Amino acid sequence: MKTHIHTPNSVTTHVGCIPKQQGAALFIALIALVSMTLAGIAMVRSVDTNNLISGNLAFRESALHTTDTGIETAVNALATIVTTSLDANYPSGCTSGCSYYALMQATDSRGVPTIINWANVPNTTVNTDYSVQYVIDRLCTGSLPVTNVTGNCYSNTPTSGGGGSKKSSSTSFTSATLVYYRVTVRVTGPRNTTSMVQAIVSS
Repeated sequence: MKTHIHTPNSVTTHVGCIPKQQGAALFIALIALVSMTLAGIAMVRSVDTNNLISGNLAFRESALHTTDTGIETAVNALATIVTTSLDANYPSGCTSGCSYYALMQATDSRGVPTIINWANVPNTTVNTDYSVQYVIDRLCTGSLPVTNVTGNCYSNTPTSGGGGSKKSSSTSFTSATLVYYRVTVRVTGPRNTTSMVQAIVSS
């Protein structure tokens, strides 16, 4: 009895095709990661900037409110100056560091007297953080002493018609009872905050 064994000439193995990896997914992931990082950095910077602006606004408002203290201090000092140094700069012998000028001073485009050197003007500290300075100048022109108040000073004297009421037989005011003064206040505080205000007061 013969047995026949069939041996194939060749063996063929079929293996599925595996695509070549190009790294596209990794590249996209890296781009997304960089974009998210940049967005996070931008958000942090935006928050920091907003906090800085808010802080600066708060300091500015606080400095502006503190100027009220300067005006009150100046008004109180003026009461003494009027009785002791009306026709002389104060303190005696001062030049650009005066707290009071007996004559009206020239101003810059902001209305601030150009003669003021704030580095030499006395200051008062408020709430340990704010430095308050003030300068008063009497709104009078001419030379010292001022003898013609109605003619040389801004005052409550009527400018024409003799003044007084227009009512028949009413009183006519012919002399000044109040002279006007300009108060310039400067407040400096944290983060180089500076606020300046002016007020016109009478005495």
